[in-house]
Amino acid sequence: MKTKIFVCSSSAINELVHDEFIEAIPILYKFSDDELFEDENELSIEACYNRLRYEKNSGLELLSIGYERISDYLKKAIEEGYDNALFILPNRAMVNLSIPVKIALEENKEINVIMYQSNEISLPLAYIAFQAQRIFNSGHSIVDTWNELVNYEGISNIFVFTPIVKSERNANFEKQFKNGTYQLFKNGKFLKKLDNRKTNALEFMLDEFKEEIKGKKVIPFILVSDRNSKYNEILLNNLAEIDDDLNKDALEHVRLFNLPLWLGLKCGINSVAIGYIECKNGLILEKK
Repeated sequence: MKTKIFVCSSSAINELVHDEFIEAIPILYKFSDDELFEDENELSIEACYNRLRYEKNSGLELLSIGYERISDYLKKAIEEGYDNALFILPNRAMVNLSIPVKIALEENKEINVIMYQSNEISLPLAYIAFQAQRIFNSGHSIVDTWNELVNYEGISNIFVFTPIVKSERNANFEKQFKNGTYQLFKNGKFLKKLDNRKTNALEFMLDEFKEEIKGKKVIPFILVSDRNSKYNEILLNNLAEIDDDLNKDALEHVRLFNLPLWLGLKCGINSVAIGYIECKNGLILEKK
């Protein structure tokens, strides 16, 4: 029995090594009725962030692709000999893919399909897709796999910092780069916010991250909206300096991924984030 796994493109799955059993479903960027782009296929997320920086009132919306496109993905899976399909969907607050998927299912009853509605956003979704494939390879049914995936929810946190300084070319950057807003998202849900612009919110965030991972084996990651931002190096250096024997190697080799637009729009387009996925049962996220 062959199973195809579909996961949202915002999960960073295309930045990680994966085989043909896992495929990304794009989301859409809508700037106007005449400007609708597919994530990565027609407009990169970096280009999208750059446009948002220059167009303050861009009116950007994040949308799901239509059921016709979902149906095409299913038809292709059937042609390739897949018996099952598993859709791992992101937090509905980001984009609601469940409606077009449900409609597409009615047109493709030759394949057994199940939807897993996650609360997660960003990289943890790719992690869940990897675990789904591992479970399938162990001989579990698609229903058993869905039940197993519930156990992997709630093992990730994302710490978001939004600087008060709008431009890194600002003369006050070196004095103010630690000031801004810090927000914590746990299992894809907003948990708390520190909005004291006279406080070193960046240091506070790093201290909370360090405390949070104590005693846990984790896969840390950084989410960025600008690959050339000074904050990328600042965060990489700070994480590498954390005294944590359990995660020493992981903290010295942290990878950068794109900050999902949903988070950028919610917290600020110049935001940067650090996060982790807790490794349970010896599970490891594959990397390029």
